[in-house]
Amino acid sequence: MIYDADTWIGYWPYRRLPYTSVADLLRQMDSHGIEKALVASLQGIFYMDSHEANRELYQQVRRHRDRLVPCAILNPTYFGWERDLKQCREEWSMPVLRLIPQYHGYKLTDSVAEEIVSAAHELKMRVALYGRVVDLRGRSPLDHSRQVPSDEIISLFKKFPGATFMLLNSTPLKPLRGKNAPKIYQDTALMHGGFGAGIENGLKTCTVDRLMFGSTMLLRYCQPAIIAVDRLELTKSQKDKILFKNLKRIVPEIG
Repeated sequence: MIYDADTWIGYWPYRRLPYTSVADLLRQMDSHGIEKALVASLQGIFYMDSHEANRELYQQVRRHRDRLVPCAILNPTYFGWERDLKQCREEWSMPVLRLIPQYHGYKLTDSVAEEIVSAAHELKMRVALYGRVVDLRGRSPLDHSRQVPSDEIISLFKKFPGATFMLLNSTPLKPLRGKNAPKIYQDTALMHGGFGAGIENGLKTCTVDRLMFGSTMLLRYCQPAIIAVDRLELTKSQKDKILFKNLKRIVPEIG
């Protein structure tokens, strides 16, 4: 069984994607043996009002909620995000908020980041942060996004003792220490290199109990992610934690 913590639908403005729709994502999931996935809309990164993408996403996946769990994307610098966040959670049952500061013009050390994370936690949403969305080495000259520094990420985490965070498509981050330290769950998206060697190196920093499978399709092909986990020299119990159990623990709405 595989649950994917990191999938997308929609269009990327800087290059053509061979697959873009919910139907495409479901077909890719079927071909790779992925049962369920968290999904967000790429349009939420680029629309002036990200909430319009959340509205579209809700309509696109509502007949497939048995397999696809929609994730909200909001920009805390845009007016009305508080109302939009409540609608995502209370009306559309979106359990995860994805924050994309590198495209939305703020830093995680800014007060707006703390405000939207606090509001999401009050609504019992899990917050997912992106270290990066695409590999900066191959980005378009028109794409001025950045890799979010680890110290910026840690600075935000430390403001929420005892909270649980998801860290997606990011370099491995050492678990924070202390009785009330935030719990950080990372996905494998940035560790697929070397046919599993990348994840093995990542496990020196991020433990098996805090690692989740993440493919980043439909932005990237899924097969390298599958191969990387399959080649790990771990027990079946350990692989199951990575492949679905850890994600199910922190996002029980995935079923």
